[in-house]
Amino acid sequence: MRKLSGNKPKLTSCTPEDVFGALRKLGGFEIVYDGAKHTKVRHVPTGKASTIPRTSPINKHLLRDFVEKFLVESCGIEEEEVYKHLWC
Repeated sequence: MRKLSGNKPKLTSCTPEDVFGALRKLGGFEIVYDGAKHTKVRHVPTGKASTIPRTSPINKHLLRDFVEKFLVESCGIEEEEVYKHLWC
């Protein structure tokens, strides 16, 4: 896994809509369950799933874990590609 050159965004004011927009741009994701407090998304090529909290803004530590552990490690998406679409 390549590390992002330069600084990572702070992700302090990301809303669930920001995350869903980034996932649409990255492609290959589908919503499995959309509840009042969480939304479960699945990466279609790998079959891996994770949840996104519906709170606004999303806790920056939860969001960083979602990006680093789910999108980068589990789904194999480059960190630079994620942060190109998720900058909030």
